[in-house]
Amino acid sequence: MPRYTVGAGSKLVVKARSSVHDTTTTWDTISAEVDADPDTLATAGAKATFTVDMTSFDAGDWLKNRKLKKDFEMEAHPKAVFELTAVKDVVRDGAEFTATAEGVLKWRGKEVPLVVQGKGTLDGGRLAASGRFELDIRKLGLEAPRFLMFKMEDVVAVDVTLAGRVA
Repeated sequence: MPRYTVGAGSKLVVKARSSVHDTTTTWDTISAEVDADPDTLATAGAKATFTVDMTSFDAGDWLKNRKLKKDFEMEAHPKAVFELTAVKDVVRDGAEFTATAEGVLKWRGKEVPLVVQGKGTLDGGRLAASGRFELDIRKLGLEAPRFLMFKMEDVVAVDVTLAGRVA
């Protein structure tokens, strides 16, 4: 089974909504080793553990960055981990596919099950995938921050983009 190394070009984009102004924060330091075979993805699935450096992010300006870093204690909880547990509903068209990924997000001493709808390309040389899910941050023991007078919602939209090459 080919092993792909995920890194450069990967990112996690979190959109926090409010009634007046949305805030988008991007994490761009994601790493993983993914074991997946394009020919058996639908039957054997894949194995992967993704790690996000939570201290490497940009919320658009220094004030938001400082507030998130402090409120979410990024330095005390520098790594978030997503363990892939299943790949389901795989539909392939050549090297391209759509699928549902299931797994567990581990951060801040909490474990949150996630279901990610996605699509991508998997061939003998590269892996490219993107997916989307919603996350209620209260399940991680967090409360949505206020930016000036705007209270953000506790449920955020998360977009993930992964890029990898055969190791």
